[in-house]
Amino acid sequence: MIAYKHKHVYVYRFELTGRDGTRADHEYTLCTNVDNPNCKENRTLLESMLRLVYGHMPKGVKFLYEKTS
Repeated sequence: MIAYKHKHVYVYRFELTGRDGTRADHEYTLCTNVDNPNCKENRTLLESMLRLVYGHMPKGVKFLYEKTS
């Protein structure tokens, strides 16, 4: 089992559309020490990570749940 060094592990879901028009749901896990999953600091960090990974900010990013160990 992976031991996280952060207080919180938040999971977010969003939808991406491929070049051929197919849609797929994706999940992104954000490890952070900030308490609120939808606070400005977490949303800014999430946006920067998604822009780094996908090259843009996907629309409709929603908080799903917090992982517990």
